[in-house]
Amino acid sequence: MKRQLFILFGFLALFLSTAAQDYNKANEDSNYVKDLLARATAFSADANKSDSLELVLKKAKLFSEKINYAKGVHEATDLLATLYFVKGELTHSLNFLLDNEAAAIAAGDSTLLFILLRTESKIYQSIGDINMFRTALMRRQFIIDNNGIKGLKDTSYAVISQYNSLAQYYSLKQINKPDSTEYYYRKINSIGRYTEMANLWEQLSSGGIGRIFLEKKKYDSAIHYLRIATAAALKGNRIDNYYGFTLTMADAFRKSGQLDSAFKYSYASYNGARQYAYPSLLGSSSGLLAKLFIQKNKYDSAVKYMTVERDYRDSITGTETLNSIQFLTNEYQLKGLEKQREKEEAIKQYKATLKNYFFAGGVILLLLVIGLMYRVNKQRTKSKKQIETSYNDLKATQAQLIQSEKMASLGELTAGIAHEIQNPLNFVNNFSEVSKELLEEMKTELDNGNSGDAKEIAIDVIQNLEKINHHGKRADAIIKGMLQHSQSGTGKKEPTDINALCDEYLRLSYHGLRAKDKSFNATLKTDFDESIGKINIVPQDIGRVIMNLLTNAFYAVNEKKKLCGDNYQPTVTVSTSCSPRLRRGPVPTFREVGGEVIITIKDNGAGIPQNIIDKIFQPFFTTKPTGQGTGLGLSLAYDIVKAHGGQVGVDTKEGEGSTFSLIISV
Repeated sequence: MKRQLFILFGFLALFLSTAAQDYNKANEDSNYVKDLLARATAFSADANKSDSLELVLKKAKLFSEKINYAKGVHEATDLLATLYFVKGELTHSLNFLLDNEAAAIAAGDSTLLFILLRTESKIYQSIGDINMFRTALMRRQFIIDNNGIKGLKDTSYAVISQYNSLAQYYSLKQINKPDSTEYYYRKINSIGRYTEMANLWEQLSSGGIGRIFLEKKKYDSAIHYLRIATAAALKGNRIDNYYGFTLTMADAFRKSGQLDSAFKYSYASYNGARQYAYPSLLGSSSGLLAKLFIQKNKYDSAVKYMTVERDYRDSITGTETLNSIQFLTNEYQLKGLEKQREKEEAIKQYKATLKNYFFAGGVILLLLVIGLMYRVNKQRTKSKKQIETSYNDLKATQAQLIQSEKMASLGELTAGIAHEIQNPLNFVNNFSEVSKELLEEMKTELDNGNSGDAKEIAIDVIQNLEKINHHGKRADAIIKGMLQHSQSGTGKKEPTDINALCDEYLRLSYHGLRAKDKSFNATLKTDFDESIGKINIVPQDIGRVIMNLLTNAFYAVNEKKKLCGDNYQPTVTVSTSCSPRLRRGPVPTFREVGGEVIITIKDNGAGIPQNIIDKIFQPFFTTKPTGQGTGLGLSLAYDIVKAHGGQVGVDTKEGEGSTFSLIISV
């Protein structure tokens, strides 16, 4: 067993030195502790320096306690526990381990706990307490499964350490599962060869597999793997492992009947154990020599070595040692139970206190809620009245704004009509004056008896009267259009020539703007689809929409003209089109199948910024200066077109202009 003890010490030293890399240097005192621990690690490689090792570790522990350096206390304590375990002082070792385990649990340090459980499991294995041995292994496995190993460069060290412990567990006579033992030793061999401690893993795996073949009575294979293990131990300067494997190889020679070789290797192991003070190995090698002397019928020598073996076993499994270990284990468990009871009692008292606080708080909260509800209800009643008043005021304001928008539209229309009606009235006045002069000439000619000349003059008068009649009807049509626009109408759809409606409102809106600004001029373009004919719409409503869009278009090009000057020619285009199924054909007609008429109003103004394009149809949103627009024009246009089952679309590009499309279902 001694050959495994310094392997354990090597594991522990590796874990602690690797984990220490993640700790910050607190001050120079902590650095001194680290130097002491580094010296201890160097001493651990030489079993003859165990006394020096113990002295250095005690010094490191005391100094760490003095400067309150918890990490130094933990590492020194762990190494002392391992040292006492190697020396066979199991009670001292377990005492250190249990104290450190409590500190690791309190600090939540699962890596430290994993390391401690390794040594604890070896102690329980040594005294034959299988249940505690298995419990320690299960706790270590739980830490690995839950990724509890932190602060190590390579967690494969921890996994291999656990595999080695599991292999030893399954190799126990009480468990006796050689297949599981072989599985874990081979896992160690496959994983360990790629680590920084490949030599150590080769020793463990080869030595373990050799012992498996020994149990299977395959002595040649056992000796083969044990020779590999001893060679690796010598190469790695692991004297403890070397003599341990030598003893196992001696047992293989004994069982295969090669007694001379068995004596040779047994003596080598026995002498090495005495030289380097390996008590466990001394006991095992003495037992094997006793068996060999019995086979040689040399009972005096057998008794000598049996006595050495018994003394060792008494020191390890004696009543006093077992009782001490059992007492420490029970005391540790009782302390844990007592802490658990105290914790549960504290939780119970805390819950009771919380319950009282919650009850008192609930009563206070209930009173506050009642008072708050009363106040809210009172405030709600007051707010309701204010909201109703504000709502009524808002409705009145909205009605006024809508009326203002209508009146503004009517004003623009009236201005256009006034300009338009002026032309036919001028014709009527001019032709009336000319006709009067002609009639006077005709009278003169009749008095002179020139009937032929009189007849010619009569013909001119008749033509003038026809022109007067024509322009009078034109003025009448314009006035009727104005009246229709100003009236709310019946709201009923009627057949309407959409092309004529667009052309009329194009001229009216243009002349309305010119009536305000005589300097304004623009190019008017039309592109009407003559195949549409008349469609059923509310002409007054659609007329308002067209008028509004045209007014916006002329406003846009006029504003751009002010900025660009003579290099820019304002242009407004009105066009109509229809979907293919609306085009007139033989049969069926568009009225029978239905369809869509598209009215497009395009300008080459400044366009609409993209960041406001989604807002232009919102009520009261306008880009015009204060006092020049209510922001209701496009909103009303949108609602009117929607009421006709259509939709309004816009396509704009900043700096180039905008195109509005009215899509009306008919």
